[in-house]
Amino acid sequence: MSNCYGCRRSISGQFITALGHSWHPTCFRCAGCGRPIEDERFYTQNDQPYHAACYHQRFSPRCAGCGQPITGAYTTALGKTWHKEHFVCARCGRPFSADGFYERDGKAYCQHDYQELFGLRCAAGGELIGQRRHFEKEGKTYCEDHYWQLFGKRCAIGGEYLKGEYVVNGWGDTYCHQHAKGLAECYSCQRPICGPLTGGGVSCGDGRSMCKRCRRTAIDEVAQGQTMLAQVRRWMTGIGLDIGLTATPLRLADQNELLRRSSKAHSKQPSGMACHVEKTRNGQVIERSVEAILILHGLPQEHFAAIAAHELCHTYLFMAEFPKLDPMIEEGLCELTSHLWLKQQNTPEAAFRLKLLNNNDDPIYGRGFQMARSAYERHGLAAVLRYVRQARRFP
Repeated sequence: MSNCYGCRRSISGQFITALGHSWHPTCFRCAGCGRPIEDERFYTQNDQPYHAACYHQRFSPRCAGCGQPITGAYTTALGKTWHKEHFVCARCGRPFSADGFYERDGKAYCQHDYQELFGLRCAAGGELIGQRRHFEKEGKTYCEDHYWQLFGKRCAIGGEYLKGEYVVNGWGDTYCHQHAKGLAECYSCQRPICGPLTGGGVSCGDGRSMCKRCRRTAIDEVAQGQTMLAQVRRWMTGIGLDIGLTATPLRLADQNELLRRSSKAHSKQPSGMACHVEKTRNGQVIERSVEAILILHGLPQEHFAAIAAHELCHTYLFMAEFPKLDPMIEEGLCELTSHLWLKQQNTPEAAFRLKLLNNNDDPIYGRGFQMARSAYERHGLAAVLRYVRQARRFP
C-alpha cells in the first residue's frame, strides 16, 4: 500500500493517481485556491495542479477589451490579446470586416469610422477624400474635382481641364496638343484658327490663313493702306527718319508675288518689300526713287504698320544714300524701326508683335535687331545712324 503524496499517510481506501503520484481524494488540491480538485479536468503549472478557473486567472492571457482571462480562441492585435468578440471598432463597437482595421493612438477603428474621424477632407467641399486621388496646394488638401475647379486651366479650344502637357501661346491662351493638332494657324496672330479662340477664319488663297479676330482691322484696299503708311511716315519723320518724298507708292501683294520678287537669300518668307529704282549716267547715280512699297494684303492694322515701318526704313537708308550695308546691320535697323513704332502703340496686338521681335532667333533679323537695340539704348538713334553711315557697323 502506497502513501498519499499530499499528506504522506498511507492510503487504505479510494485514491487518485495524478502527476505521477497517488493522492487521497481530499488531498489532491488546487495550488491556487486550496480546495480539492474533484473534476477529472485540471491544469498544471510547474508540476502544480489547478482548477481550470484558477489556472486561467493566474496564467492565461487577459483580454484587452474586458480584462478577463482568455480560455479559448483569441485575437492578437495592437500588441495585445483579445477575445474575438471583444476586438471591435473603438467608435461603433462592431466587429471588423474583411477590410481589416486602422490603428490610431493605440485604438482600432473600422475603415468607415477611421475615415470619419481622421480621414483627409477636401479644403473646399469638406467631403472625405478617402483613397481617392488628391492634391496639395498652399498647405491645404483638395479632392481632385475641387482642385481642378479652383486651380485648373481649361483648354481654350475643347473646354476640358488641362491635366497633362499643354501649350501656352503668345496671347496666354492655353490648350492641349490634341485639340490644336490639324488646325490652321493665323498668319498674323499665330493663334489656332477655331471657333472658341478666333471665331473661325478665312484662307487668303496664297497659302496663308487669317483668323476673324485679325480680319476685323484687315487692310484689303490700297486706300486703307495708304492712310496707315502716311501715318507711319509722319512718325518716322518725327524721329529723324525723313524719306524726303512727297508720296510713297503702295501695292498690296500676295505671298506668291513677294516670294517671286524677293532677291534676298536671308528672307525666307517676306511679308513686305521696298522696291527702289536708281537712274545712272556714266556710272553715276543721278536719281533715286521708290517704285513701290509692297505689303501683304489682308493683314490687321498693327501688323501692317509694323511691316510698313520696317520697309520704310529700307527706303530711308536708300534715299539717304547710306553705303551698302551687311544684311544683319540693315535688317537690324529696320527691325529697330518696327520696334520703336510698336512701343508707342500700347495695345495687346503691339505687345504681341514686340514679343515676336524680342524672341526672334534668326541670325540676320533677330541678331541684327538685338545689336541695333543695344546700340540705340546706349547712344540714341541719331548717333547710331551717323556711326553706321561712316563705319557700316553698330557702335
